[in-house]
Amino acid sequence: MQNYKSYNTKDFILDDAFCRWVLQKSETDNQFWNQWLLENSEKSHQVMIAKEIILKIQNAQNEITESELNDEIQRFSEKRKQLDNKEFTSKPNIKVLSWLPWFKYAAVLAIAIIGFALITNQDTVKKLTFSETAYDKRTKAIEKALVEVSNDGNHEKMVKLPDGSQVLLSKNSKISYPNPFGVTQRSVYLSGEAFFEVVKNPSKPFVVYANELATRVLGTSFTISSYDKADEVKVIVKTGKVAVFPLGLEDEVLDKKPEMMLTPNQKVVFNRIDNQMKRSLVEIPEPLKNSADFSKSLVFENSPVTKVFEKLFEVYNIPIVYDNALMENCRITAELGNQPLFEKLDLICRAIDAKYEVIDGQIVIHAKKCN
Repeated sequence: MQNYKSYNTKDFILDDAFCRWVLQKSETDNQFWNQWLLENSEKSHQVMIAKEIILKIQNAQNEITESELNDEIQRFSEKRKQLDNKEFTSKPNIKVLSWLPWFKYAAVLAIAIIGFALITNQDTVKKLTFSETAYDKRTKAIEKALVEVSNDGNHEKMVKLPDGSQVLLSKNSKISYPNPFGVTQRSVYLSGEAFFEVVKNPSKPFVVYANELATRVLGTSFTISSYDKADEVKVIVKTGKVAVFPLGLEDEVLDKKPEMMLTPNQKVVFNRIDNQMKRSLVEIPEPLKNSADFSKSLVFENSPVTKVFEKLFEVYNIPIVYDNALMENCRITAELGNQPLFEKLDLICRAIDAKYEVIDGQIVIHAKKCN
């Protein structure tokens, strides 16, 4: 068993088992690496960079000729000789990958790139090879001129868009958008984190492109967190309904079927390490109504527990799944005021000897039959 804890980015790229996991994704490899990452989260950033480089190499195999590859290697070789004549003498540890034919050339190029990074004393391979982010690539590909707003300060910045929508831009974040918006959709490009309050316009969807995810709405409020170096991309819904799409750089979402639909108090997290999307609830769900309005409606006197669940759905708009026939005789007396939702659920479940869990953005009640 390899001591992966001591691996750096270069080591991961040159490891046969790691490359097999990235490219073939067998169930056995998925189980091993997902568990290893859970136990060694400090390595997640290096793993993410290594995965990206390997996938870039795979995608490039059909785009680069042997002549172009040789020219590139020659360029690195000449640069290295120049540096060796000065003060750098370290050489990369070259390991040949034999288990996939296309690595015959691609691995050499990867080693050349990594070696160049090492001898020029760069901190990360990513800085040298993939400095252009998804945000950069998308905005450069737009033929129409874009307005870009950055927030380099320590406080959030309010940005008003051409349609009247507002964006609260977090620090170290930036957005780009056309002014005016296009005819078919309102497109915004995000790097970092922002809270959006979108003016409703059913005839012109509002779409936010943020690294691996696109978010499409008609009119609602939500938060997107998509920092370039973070392990996760998040979409969190405050009001309305949001469609979320995983996407590549060339994808459009106007007529595409969404991967997930989110409603208030739900969120989706895209994990860049395992390339998976997961829907769940926010840590502290908030009522959609003013607390003064709903607290009076959450007082129950010998009421069917099914009515209590219906009222909680009305207040929080979070689906609650239960067996109506099994719980038809369950009744409860309780005053559920301003406690957080999960505390309310704890009280209810203790009263009827039940349990609950959150599954795919829903609350699922596991209960026994009441006499």
